[in-house]
Amino acid sequence: MDIELEEKSDWTKIRQKLNQTYKYDKTWEDAITLFNKRVKRKFFDPIQTIINGKTLKGEGFTIVTVQCALIEMFAAFRVGKIFNHSKTSASPKYEYDKSQKMFVSLLRSASVFQDNFWQLNNKNKVVIDKPYSPTDFYKNVRCGLMHEARTKDNWYITATPLTKSVKTEKQFLVAENGKIKIYRTVLHYRLLDYLKEYSDELSKDTKKSEELRKYFARKLDHLFDFNADTKYDWWTE
Repeated sequence: MDIELEEKSDWTKIRQKLNQTYKYDKTWEDAITLFNKRVKRKFFDPIQTIINGKTLKGEGFTIVTVQCALIEMFAAFRVGKIFNHSKTSASPKYEYDKSQKMFVSLLRSASVFQDNFWQLNNKNKVVIDKPYSPTDFYKNVRCGLMHEARTKDNWYITATPLTKSVKTEKQFLVAENGKIKIYRTVLHYRLLDYLKEYSDELSKDTKKSEELRKYFARKLDHLFDFNADTKYDWWTE
């Protein structure tokens, strides 16, 4: 519990310096570092511990369930969206109660999902939903695990064959004998890559990165239980 209070205290100090400014500096760097440490401590490190155990007795379901939560979290951070199960038409625009569109959008665009949920054709143009459908992944894997503690249709979770290097392999989805197999350890390392790429995007001196930092600050406020406060620019719509 002490580390939770320490993290909130750190964000309390950081956010006061960031208000009304999105120019990248050491304070934004501190905020990104705080986020990285928290996500790794709560999610990536526990997944790594399970992977390192090598028991191969069904732990893939635990791993991929957490990975689906991470994907949705990353998707929400990119657009500054906050989940509200009781959302109404009068709710702020930054609230959401349905995650599919946001979840699938990330799968169709992030570089770590190339050759899984999108490809480049021979004219170097992006082709989405190839070779596998991100919508099917959302419904049969994400929703299957979250709501029914199972994968559905022809989606299966498996450990990665020893012939593949989990740290460098790009494809974590493979079709085999009518099944779509999810190499859960490869996905672990690709999501770690995404965390780094997102952190790098947050650190750039561009208009797009300034927008990402605005959404990022809003999400950190919500993460550390700060109420919406329009005195802080990132709470304005």
